Amino acid sequence: MSSDQPPETQPPAEPIKPDRPAQENIDDRGAKTDLSAATTESVPAASDPSDTSASPQSAAQPVAAPTSPSIAERVSVPAQAPADDGGVDGGEWEMLSDRIGQFFKANNLQEQWQSLRQPLLLLGGLIVVILTMRIYGGILDAIATVPLAPRLFQLVGTFYAVWFAATHLIRAEERKKISANVNDLWTSLRGSSKS
Repeated sequence: MSSDQPPETQPPAEPIKPDRPAQENIDDRGAKTDLSAATTESVPAASDPSDTSASPQSAAQPVAAPTSPSIAERVSVPAQAPADDGGVDGGEWEMLSDRIGQFFKANNLQEQWQSLRQPLLLLGGLIVVILTMRIYGGILDAIATVPLAPRLFQLVGTFYAVWFAATHLIRAEERKKISANVNDLWTSLRGSSKS
């Protein structure tokens, strides 16, 4: 045990209250209780009975409690004017519908659609093509994970190419028909007319 700590068995010292009357009035009890609590807090408790540094005159003088404003003084609520709408609260729906009506009156949506139609259609088409390619790539990747499936599809493709060449490309008449079909398709894609 160190010598600088007081022993635990010693009771704490009680504050001196010399100016407290013997009998209290019931109305003054709350004020005096607050005053005695402030006095108790302001007087230091003596941990050593031989300590004479605290003067008895300062302990005898009552210390006034710090004044703090009540809640009514700190918080102010502005008064609201009574509604003149016949007891009906709200009005948010009317305000929202008025604002939406003003937006549609101020903006000519049909002209905006005509000016933005082609870029929006191109953007939509691009999104559809990208999604289609992603889905098609996912399907091919799933098929590629199946054992022997890629080799089987290559074999089927090779057989189809040999069959098409044997039935359509050996004779000159069939080759001319295929060439004319390809040229017609190309000119229709380019947009040029036949001359």
